[in-house]
Amino acid sequence: MRKIMHMDVDAFFASVEQLDHPELRGKPVIVGGMGNRGVVSTCSYEARKFGVRSAMPAALARKKCPQGIFMPVRYSRYAEKSAEIMGIIREYTSLYQSVGLDEAYLDLSSYPDAVPIAREIKRRVRLETGLTCSVGLSYNMSLAKIASDLKKPDAFVIIRPGQALEVLRTLPIGSIHGVGKKSQELLARKGIVTVEDFWRLSLDEVVQLFGKWGRALYDRTRGEDQREIEMNRAPKSLSRETTLPYDLYEREAVAPVARTLLQEVLEDVREEGVHPQTMTLKIRYADFTLRTRQRKAEAGIGWQELLEELLDGVAYEEGVRLVGIGFSNFADPAQERYEQLTIFSWKRQDE
Repeated sequence: MRKIMHMDVDAFFASVEQLDHPELRGKPVIVGGMGNRGVVSTCSYEARKFGVRSAMPAALARKKCPQGIFMPVRYSRYAEKSAEIMGIIREYTSLYQSVGLDEAYLDLSSYPDAVPIAREIKRRVRLETGLTCSVGLSYNMSLAKIASDLKKPDAFVIIRPGQALEVLRTLPIGSIHGVGKKSQELLARKGIVTVEDFWRLSLDEVVQLFGKWGRALYDRTRGEDQREIEMNRAPKSLSRETTLPYDLYEREAVAPVARTLLQEVLEDVREEGVHPQTMTLKIRYADFTLRTRQRKAEAGIGWQELLEELLDGVAYEEGVRLVGIGFSNFADPAQERYEQLTIFSWKRQDE
């Protein structure tokens, strides 16, 4: 039987800020969102009690948490702490898959008993880096991630084979990795809110709803996941696009579509564990003419803010029939130089 550990550093960016600035401990720290159109990169658990969340517009975060302490993103410092954590992991297994800077899956199947090993890794991360992490241990990747999410922060949860279905039964369907907001809304319209509700659907019904992804989703809700841990994997590109039901002629009408696509492809980026350096906005007009605009990452500005800038440079009077958002030019995972959501600035590239 496989023994898979999932480790997620608790509120990583905010925790590093509280580590480096002890006077911030116990206070609502919000990292990112320094500009007028900025967004929250992450926040401490103290800020989350006020409803602040990652990717939230900074203006809304300030309304929800007026006493929040906003800090600029310090990517190089977070990369240093991440390297310390990954160094600890490599002492125990060569089979690990990092997801961003603060999350990783480890295959501990070579150990007769993985529990004390997982506990030792968790203890060492806290002792040697000053950061806490939540750890899940189970027999596949999906359940290991669910386990680490169950009792955050500073959690250690084991899901054994005989416990899987009972644990899954009452969870919201959104707890299954890969079920995003749109999928939750679709299922909610069918009266499906929990994993147990989802069990009412047959495999054919799930595949009809979700296509090829449906089979994997059907299996994961039943405690099955055959994925293997992969190191240093990086697709050439990730993108989402949609053809509009009718042509749109104003920025204000196109922008919400592009923002939704951005959130969807960011979920793909997160799941793939890659670090894109280039973002592309794709526009197809009513006459089928295609235009694209790109930026290359430097440091300092968020994806959401970048999108608004790209939208500012698009003409709308010809009528927009298709919108797409894509990421490409992924950094070498071994270099660990880039982070997933809100820490880039951009240069114009020739179209």
